Amino acid sequence: MMRMSFLTTLLLIACLSLAGCGEEAPQKKLPEAKKVMAKVAAKKQSLQQKPAKPEKVESKYVYAPAGRRDPFLALVKIRKAFTENGKPLTPLQKFDLGQFRLIGVIIGRNEPMAMVMAPGGKAYVLKRGIKIGTNAGQVTDIREDAVVVEERFYNFAGEYRTSVQEIQLPKRQGV
Repeated sequence: MMRMSFLTTLLLIACLSLAGCGEEAPQKKLPEAKKVMAKVAAKKQSLQQKPAKPEKVESKYVYAPAGRRDPFLALVKIRKAFTENGKPLTPLQKFDLGQFRLIGVIIGRNEPMAMVMAPGGKAYVLKRGIKIGTNAGQVTDIREDAVVVEERFYNFAGEYRTSVQEIQLPKRQGV
């Protein structure tokens, strides 16, 4: 029984493969190709006969920022800077406290001093009472490991607030 089904399957496959093998006459595509070539030639002649029309050049859009808000600024300011009227800002007041890096602290017989590095790479010496930061901060204390700054600002509700921030001396690395 098994042998009979195998032979039947084999015979069926042989018939199908032989049915696909046959000679067919090649199709003639020459008249079709001549028609297409004639259409292309007619198009070329019609394009050459028509006078060329000047194309309109569209102007490019130019963004004019005058009178518009800066899209990169936050919509809501959580802290509004407290400014003293009439006094120009010092270089230390142009940067936020988090941008300063404490380099060193000198505590001796005289008044303690600290040195901070601004984002531009310039170093500044701090003493008590010097104004620093964008929120009208003032150095209140200089310790061995940090500089204490008291900031004044208006919060989102418009209330006057003060906060105490520290610029920490980085931990020593290595030996």
